[in-house]
Amino acid sequence: MEVTEEAPPATAEGRSRSPVEIVFALLLVAVSVGVIAMASSYPVESAAYPVAIASGMAVLGLWIAAREVLRRQRGNPTPGAFAEHGPRLAIGIAALVAYFAAVSLIGFILPSLAVCILLPAAVGFRRWGLAATVGVVCVVSILLIFVYALGRPIPEDLLSPLLAKVR
Repeated sequence: MEVTEEAPPATAEGRSRSPVEIVFALLLVAVSVGVIAMASSYPVESAAYPVAIASGMAVLGLWIAAREVLRRQRGNPTPGAFAEHGPRLAIGIAALVAYFAAVSLIGFILPSLAVCILLPAAVGFRRWGLAATVGVVCVVSILLIFVYALGRPIPEDLLSPLLAKVR
């Protein structure tokens, strides 16, 4: 495996986010294995998608971990702090928690649109038109793929009656 030298050496203070990268990668692998184990109890046609996505996540997690271990062995760990902007990280984590809670309470469409538009704004992105366009395209793409192409339901939403009319 080749390790690219895109990152400059760690600063003199020794600040490196390499350990966090390795822990994140291993957590990604662990979550992926858990998803694969859970999905294996589903019918084959329902399990294929989560198993494929989780397998890809596991491979990427292993790649990140291997890359960071090799960088550390070569004396060139990834420099920088884990979070340069702590408040933005906290906003992102809080938004994800709120998103999952909202999806269980009010469905998929509205929380997904809200997180796609408001989360970038909360961390400093100010191009509202672009954020709204990307949010709508993402949500519509997910609906087209899962509801119409794969015939899989999404959590009921306030806009579900509108979807029923479109079918």
